[in-house]
Amino acid sequence: MAPGIFEIEGRDYWTDPFKFTSQVLRKFVPEDRYGLFLDAPARADLRTDDRIPLLSLYAVKQQDARIYDPWSTAHLVGVRLEDRTLDITPLAEPPEQPGLFDQDDPDPAPPGNGAMAIVEQTDALRLETMQQPGTYLLLALMLDRTSNRVQVQVTRSVPGYQDEEVTRFLESLKQQPPPPEPVRYAPGEDERQFQARPDSPPAPEAPGITVHGERVFLYEPGKPAWIRGTFHVPVLAHERVPPKPEPSVEEDDDGHGQPRPVAIIPVSLVVIGSRTGGAEVISLRVPCFQDTPVEAGALVTGHFEYDLFQHPAFRGKAQTHFVYAFCGEALSGPTRMAVVTRDMLDLGSRRRP
Repeated sequence: MAPGIFEIEGRDYWTDPFKFTSQVLRKFVPEDRYGLFLDAPARADLRTDDRIPLLSLYAVKQQDARIYDPWSTAHLVGVRLEDRTLDITPLAEPPEQPGLFDQDDPDPAPPGNGAMAIVEQTDALRLETMQQPGTYLLLALMLDRTSNRVQVQVTRSVPGYQDEEVTRFLESLKQQPPPPEPVRYAPGEDERQFQARPDSPPAPEAPGITVHGERVFLYEPGKPAWIRGTFHVPVLAHERVPPKPEPSVEEDDDGHGQPRPVAIIPVSLVVIGSRTGGAEVISLRVPCFQDTPVEAGALVTGHFEYDLFQHPAFRGKAQTHFVYAFCGEALSGPTRMAVVTRDMLDLGSRRRP
């Protein structure tokens, strides 16, 4: 695997992560290359490594620095590919130098035309899910901007003698996971919220996920703010719903209902508000419907919808929301959804989302 942004490999991530920083930095601001970039070791062993270094490089123009503040608006997202589990945490701790990215200056001077680049290091194990073996996809979200992606294989080696037959036996059990639990619909809901609608986005031609939402809308109590999405992804073995055993009966005693899904796929929506930069995660379990059962690895298509105002963090608040959708390796976003409120209709108001 080719070296990452910091041009290091192997144990240098732990022992000398910034050995080439001076030459790396020359490839960013001096060459008008800006953005947030991550780097991490390709592999880590939980038995021997008590931390997993995650390096970041942020090159930014001065006029953008007050809005895109990595210490208050950047979030580290980790997705475990084996089960699509998503975890999120702030990318970095507050800077040691207070006020470097202070957004609360009551009389801010106009931004200059300069630029800067900052390098930081944190521990990827701050993501609790990474404390379990697996293959992890890491990236950072900062309002409507994203970093590059890095992949880390996390293992936990076993010291001493290893019985290969035991290893093979355990692996065979992992390949026969239990089927997913049924989707429990809320009162007034049914499978129709997970079926294609005229306003559902079309399925991606390649494996992926797409999300649509109304660009700008006026908040009214009781009026929904729909996020609608469609995905087309390979199904994992443990996501398949087994066919109903024969003989068939009217009452579906295992809870999957009729029509019976062939798979249940987890989708995570990460919604970031423009005013605070805070992130909320909305976890969905999406049943997929088709006429024939699916094999592991086969592509399935699913549809979902979610009312943004179901979440108290977004109900009635005037701001622009940046919606990211994750389904394993598949990522969509940001989808921008701006909420305006009636008090903003006053021509004298200066509030903007």
